[in-house]
Amino acid sequence: MGSLTTLLGFGRVRFPFTFMGLMAIGIGLWVVAYLAAHRGLDQTSEALAGATAAVCFGFGAYVLIRRVRRGPQH
Repeated sequence: MGSLTTLLGFGRVRFPFTFMGLMAIGIGLWVVAYLAAHRGLDQTSEALAGATAAVCFGFGAYVLIRRVRRGPQH
């Protein structure tokens, strides 16, 4: 597995989790705004979009709360 990670260029990578959390909240807000503007969607589409927004808000909240509690990790 070590040679595969070297081949693909992945070494020790620090992912920008704070940015990902902010983007998840932004996407969740965008989905909620879309739902508010398109009230004519069928129930299945509304449920999927609502679940997407909930997952985005949950992930964003987890990331940002974790960042506040633990601080930057190196």
